[in-house]
Amino acid sequence: MNRFLPFCAPLAVLSVLSACTSNDAQPQENNLLRNGSVEQQSQNWFFNYDASHTANPNGFAFGHTDEAASSPRYSLKINCNTVKNDSAFCFYGQNNIPVSAIPVGAKLTLTAKIKPINLTGQGVAIAIRGDKGSQVMFFQTTQGATSITGTSEFKQYSVTLDNYPGNIDNLLVFMVYLPRTTGHVYFDDLTLTVDN
Repeated sequence: MNRFLPFCAPLAVLSVLSACTSNDAQPQENNLLRNGSVEQQSQNWFFNYDASHTANPNGFAFGHTDEAASSPRYSLKINCNTVKNDSAFCFYGQNNIPVSAIPVGAKLTLTAKIKPINLTGQGVAIAIRGDKGSQVMFFQTTQGATSITGTSEFKQYSVTLDNYPGNIDNLLVFMVYLPRTTGHVYFDDLTLTVDN
């Protein structure tokens, strides 16, 4: 059973998933994310482990770094050298996104520039989630649709929610280092945009 279930929804719910890659897309001005350029250390982005493995059994290392960046200087990194627990994963996220600024029926697109280095296993994914109280109302992810593994320079990846339903309490975005993954990854230039 996949331990990514706290973030996942049945495949039928994911029918509006749209994921793509591009090298030339630029960050957009109507970005709903704070510190999307990741230039301010530890501001607005939180790091966490899945709820079942808070003791970090795989020794995930993470942080704000100048080791690699799409623009201008900093990115967020995660790496793992050895998988000791096949179901453990970790993630960066941002919440408290202003849902009042999003009209019902709008299209939401999350983009991130990602640089993997010797990333093996399931790799990484990006995701958008909307909650009402403790219930997940929608969840869109690149997991299962776009493989983000191997070694490459920064490439842009995106995932789209085609029809924002409204009536949610909290909107979140995630960059997830999936179970059974080793290697380094860097995330930069994150945007969440609205298209009416």
